[in-house]
Amino acid sequence: MLFNELLAGELLTELRLELEAISHKSCFCKSSADNLITSIQQLLPIIEEIKDSGVERPPFRKTQLNDFSQMLRGGLELARQVLDSSRWNVYKNLRLSRKMEKFEKQVQRFISGLMQAHLLADVQQMMSETMKRFDRFEQRLDRLEQRLDAMNAGPGTSSSAGIGS
Repeated sequence: MLFNELLAGELLTELRLELEAISHKSCFCKSSADNLITSIQQLLPIIEEIKDSGVERPPFRKTQLNDFSQMLRGGLELARQVLDSSRWNVYKNLRLSRKMEKFEKQVQRFISGLMQAHLLADVQQMMSETMKRFDRFEQRLDRLEQRLDAMNAGPGTSSSAGIGS
């Protein structure tokens, strides 16, 4: 009898701790959902602007950006579901909390991996375009220099006497 009472007391203590953890996670999930909605509403227009900027991107990068914007829209819907859920529906709150954690990991994975690769590719492309422009500028400058030299060495002038002399 004493063993049963001890076991029941231990079970009740564990159950209470688990319920506290679940309710804490549920409450945290609601405030996290508010923050998530705000962040996504700020980030989504930027992603859409990048997609529609007119800059030519390889198809796989377009697909990755589309997937990311779809993921953000899904996260926005999930956050709204979290806010709409009743605090007394513990099972639903726990399920939504786990979905929120999974969503946060997906976004973190994209930002820490693919987003940096996109950034590096864009910087590399900008460097390449800049180098091409500088090469064209140098060629034009050389042609201009040759024309000025030809004008200085025109008829009746010696090549040592120039415009600045």
